[in-house]
Amino acid sequence: MKKLALVFFFNIAWAIPNTEPSIPDQDSPYMCAANTLAMNTRLCIDITEVPGYMYKDYLATAAESDGEQSAEFRERIPDFSKWEAVFEKLDAKAIEEKFFETDEFALMPIVGISRQQAEDFCVWRTKMFEAELAKMSKRERAQFPKKFRFRLPTASEWSRMRFLALEKAMLKRLDKIANGNLKAFKFSKSKIMQNNEKVSHIYESKDSKVGFFNLFDNVAEMTSEEGIAVGGSWYGPNEKANYQQTFEYTSPEAWLGLRCIFEIID
Repeated sequence: MKKLALVFFFNIAWAIPNTEPSIPDQDSPYMCAANTLAMNTRLCIDITEVPGYMYKDYLATAAESDGEQSAEFRERIPDFSKWEAVFEKLDAKAIEEKFFETDEFALMPIVGISRQQAEDFCVWRTKMFEAELAKMSKRERAQFPKKFRFRLPTASEWSRMRFLALEKAMLKRLDKIANGNLKAFKFSKSKIMQNNEKVSHIYESKDSKVGFFNLFDNVAEMTSEEGIAVGGSWYGPNEKANYQQTFEYTSPEAWLGLRCIFEIID
């Protein structure tokens, strides 16, 4: 395995949210975290599925703190054998090498992870955002909540996205973010992901009303309830775009990813 470097791609890939730190709800007293939209004054949620590059950054942190040969680090790695269902011409070893050594899967939703791995990722993401805010001036920091956390949503929380209605200016801004990230990661040159009939990139389809990407296709998304996912996937489509439809799972799957809640506590 190529030695992992702690890169923090989200500071590059979220170039627009990083210069304008978040996409705020005018009714909310605080700004949301980058890459999220406010559903109410307490809850924000990712505009996309969690991408491969962010999970790769999480693994880079683990490699730096625990060592790449440690059991703790290995426990965080996705089950790449599950990915073989998506990339039938590659075995798990080849997929793992490309994941760590290239950006081929940077904008693919992370799959093949367990609920525990997803929850550990949320803890890491909370710590990383705390570190980002600590670098801000006192005035800038005051725009964000004092206490917060990233976590998996409940099925009910996830379904609240259906109540949003974004203005055209915001929808255009989301398109600008998507196009910028696709260009930054040179997705058009990703030979493995291009024209894949199962999994697409995290910006493949955008709901024209609520603005979120890939809500009912691509990969289903874990909830805080063990074994329950929402949305829809290439394996189990949600053809009626039903926000309240759920899917069951028992282990990591090639059709299962996550979308994080950013909860404002104080």
